[in-house]
Amino acid sequence: MAAVKRLERFLTTKHFLIGTSLMRLSMGLGILFYLLAHYPERHLLWGADGLWPTEKFMEAAEERGIITLFHLSDAPWFFDLIYHGGIVTTVMFILGFRTRLATILTFLLFWSLYYRNSFVTNGGDNIIRLQLFYLIFAQAGTYFSLDRRRIEKRGKRRLDVYLSILHNAAVCAIAIQLIIVYFTSGIYKVMGSMWQEGTAVYYAMRVQDYIWPGVSEWIWQSETLVVFLTYSSVLFQVAFPFLLLNRYTKYLAVAGALAFHTSVGLMMNLALFSWYMICCEWILLTDRDYRRLARLKSRVFAKGGTLMAQHRPSFLRRQEVTIFYDGWCPFCTRSVTTAKKLDWFRLLHFVSFREPGVPDRYELDPEQLEKRLHSTRDGHSFQEGIDGIIQMGARLPLLWPLLPLLILSKWLGLGQRVYDAIAARRRIIPTGGCDEHCSIEDRKRSS
Repeated sequence: MAAVKRLERFLTTKHFLIGTSLMRLSMGLGILFYLLAHYPERHLLWGADGLWPTEKFMEAAEERGIITLFHLSDAPWFFDLIYHGGIVTTVMFILGFRTRLATILTFLLFWSLYYRNSFVTNGGDNIIRLQLFYLIFAQAGTYFSLDRRRIEKRGKRRLDVYLSILHNAAVCAIAIQLIIVYFTSGIYKVMGSMWQEGTAVYYAMRVQDYIWPGVSEWIWQSETLVVFLTYSSVLFQVAFPFLLLNRYTKYLAVAGALAFHTSVGLMMNLALFSWYMICCEWILLTDRDYRRLARLKSRVFAKGGTLMAQHRPSFLRRQEVTIFYDGWCPFCTRSVTTAKKLDWFRLLHFVSFREPGVPDRYELDPEQLEKRLHSTRDGHSFQEGIDGIIQMGARLPLLWPLLPLLILSKWLGLGQRVYDAIAARRRIIPTGGCDEHCSIEDRKRSS
């Protein structure tokens, strides 16, 4: 009975939540890049009169029994509606807003584009098509998402037991799919004569499309390096499933996969394929592993931060920014805590304008500080609202992929409006507890 209870507890407890959330975040960034990179030629690649006309697409889809969103209409306006809607749902997917719905919609978009013109796809697209489907059934919005607060407020429900089992099954399917990919790839290499002879990397480096001037030549001119890279690639892929069986060697498996795909992306011009494969690696480490790595990182960065503060280059000092936030706002303080973790170069200094004397010291209006975040580099000129968010995001490497969207929203006039709408509805809890006016909206109505 004790064994049965342990098994029940294991199955009904969600595992690998951090890895699943990291997979969602990084995968969404890759898909968004894919959509934006092909935006100018989208009609050529997937349109009704493009490289694969509607008639041929319909014939091929009927033979394979495939149904996509593009079966509904082949009108250009409908294609643009699907494409632009896909960009919006992908951003929702990245931010973790209504995560399960966003995952379903992103999967439908990717599925439709994949089969609309399968001649422009690669192995990475195939992996994402499969893994996105599994991700629909996982709890991908538990961390690094806008849904996290809503999940915490909701608490436990009777349905969560079944959702936990479904989540664990989805995670298992994702991991098994990844293991099959590596192992079968390694076995096929073992059967190839060039891989057996240790010359496969040499011939790959000599393909004109893969040449990296100055680097590829250095690799193929070294017989020792070519043989080492060829055999180590095969050995790693075959050994990958077995490395995951041990709690220590699994770190070697993940680190080896990151190094392997980074090399493939750089040396063979397959950056997006490598990115997609790396996205799937995050799910191989447990939540405990990530917390252990976070503690290790904190210790390393604490020591490194002290050294950087003592020997900080002048160009980094010129990029330092002071951020004025609302210390009475729980949402603001949580955001500051997250930003501090992402501030790898220690460029951001956060000051709560609620501290005595802060507005007077910088000659700032407390009412404006309450309405909008302020930031400054020199203490004289200040950025507000979305401009302050952009200035802050430019110093956080993990937010760089979102900067074009933030800048575009500012140019369109939407960024400041959205920021003001969110800021106006946030809760404010004064020191000592909440009074009768715990939001800016309440204060407006009372005045």
